[in-house]
Amino acid sequence: MFYQSVRRLCSMAICTMSCVTQVYAEPVSEPQPVIMTLPDSYYVDWQVAKQDAPYRVFISVPEGEAPADGFPVVYLMDGNAFFSSAVITSKKLMHPRFENKQPAIIVGLGYPIEGTHDTERRWLDLTPPTLAPPVMPKKHMARFKDMTFGGGKQTLSLLVDDIRPWLAKQYPINEDQQILFGHSLGGLFTLYALNTRPEAFNGYSAISPSLWWNNGYLKPLLAKQESTSRTGKQIFIVMGEQEADYMLEDAQWAQDRFTEQGLDSEYRILPYMNHGTVAPPALTMALEKLLPEKPKITAPES
Repeated sequence: MFYQSVRRLCSMAICTMSCVTQVYAEPVSEPQPVIMTLPDSYYVDWQVAKQDAPYRVFISVPEGEAPADGFPVVYLMDGNAFFSSAVITSKKLMHPRFENKQPAIIVGLGYPIEGTHDTERRWLDLTPPTLAPPVMPKKHMARFKDMTFGGGKQTLSLLVDDIRPWLAKQYPINEDQQILFGHSLGGLFTLYALNTRPEAFNGYSAISPSLWWNNGYLKPLLAKQESTSRTGKQIFIVMGEQEADYMLEDAQWAQDRFTEQGLDSEYRILPYMNHGTVAPPALTMALEKLLPEKPKITAPES
């Protein structure tokens, strides 16, 4: 009797395995690329004079009414890389169950490419103008020596003088709540904007800024800048713990200078993070810190 029971169980197991095998043997579709559609988001291609290829400007506008003073606006350099994350994160920060941030328009300045970075164009767009060709301080950067540099002034003008007025015609925006975010060369560009047009934004988030660029070209300019021109501005610098020593030293140098000048600056070092991996969590932290909160509603007196 015992052996008969065992044989029946074995037969059932074999049958079950056969059925499972048949289920998983069914044909599946061909692999397809993952394409995610972001709600309330679109892009426009923006042609600039004397440039062969346009910029791609990614825009996300929150649902519902704008705040009384208009939408805050967050501008992202390397928009192809950071736009999706910024949109998703900003929506989380607006959720009434978790956070109490004002809904913000997200603008990503990018390029009509398939990937996340256009290396050649960002070297031009995100570096400050210089009279002489920039010095490449590290051997691994020699491959960039034939690229064009120094278009930061034009890029900043594109953001502030062209895209922002165009955006203001489409949506109510808060001119006093304009935030700039950049990583690596984008972080260098963010501090360049702080140095040259500090009135253009009220929040500056420089993640792993490439202050080494051109033998530290921007550092003396930041050091001698009058602090009064940056009064009331929020500066947020984030680095990864595992980044190169010279980059960590430069970031600490910037924080020390801003502190000496009495500016509202905060510096964070994230553990376990390197130059590439620090960007996503730093983006969340920047939005958390720099986006304004919703005004508190006072209950009427009874």
